[in-house]
Amino acid sequence: MEKFTPFEMMILTAAKQIKNGDALFVGFHWPMVASRVARRLHAPDIYSVYEGGGVERTYCPVMPNTGADLILGPHLAFAGETYDTLCGFLAAGHLRLSMIDAPMVDRYGNINSTCIGPYRQPKARLAGSGGAADLGANSRKLIMLSDRTTKDGYPARVDYVTTPGYLDGFDSRIKAGFRPDTGPEMIISCLGLFKFDPVSKEAYLWGVYPGAEVEKIRTSVGWELKVADKLAAIPPPETEEMKVVREELDIAESRLWKIPGR
Repeated sequence: MEKFTPFEMMILTAAKQIKNGDALFVGFHWPMVASRVARRLHAPDIYSVYEGGGVERTYCPVMPNTGADLILGPHLAFAGETYDTLCGFLAAGHLRLSMIDAPMVDRYGNINSTCIGPYRQPKARLAGSGGAADLGANSRKLIMLSDRTTKDGYPARVDYVTTPGYLDGFDSRIKAGFRPDTGPEMIISCLGLFKFDPVSKEAYLWGVYPGAEVEKIRTSVGWELKVADKLAAIPPPETEEMKVVREELDIAESRLWKIPGR
């Protein structure tokens, strides 16, 4: 079996959610790597829609540092503004799925990328929303990527809801006025793959990577984690898959991205 790290499996598993021909919203950071891996492995004809206003149609050999990086220019099918991509494409329902980074995500899929502690008196101020609130509000299938492995990345309740998930669970998202065809689809992390209960909307462990221990995963989240009755065994990576993942991480590292485990 090809050797791998949980982080590499997270990137590969996320890439496999992308189908050839997809138009998807690609958030900053790890979603950008996952979409590039997908484009090289099995989905060359995807349209990667970025918050900055661009729609990438062909592979850019250099990792863009943001979704508005001018290096994307020659590879764009469309170059517009944030209003075009967040409203004209995302909110209008033209994208099959979206991917977003989740530095802190709770049991109901709410993401905090704003502050640690009370909003008015935080212990630390984070990067903030950008288009993260729009993604939570309007994505038909929102896939969240988290490189965290400890409870501080998976609290029972986030300190601040930057990206709305299922709010307080059950029908609270619908009562808040969000469209019923929107919301989180899954969390893909270094721990495994989590999906959401169709009634309670609470995240549960759906699948694990080779060699993972369920009890260790349970102790790494801040709530009483439920496990699927038929827990999926996510297959180990093939040699070519890991080659592409590592090449893309090398490219990201060359652009001064910090890669977990390196």
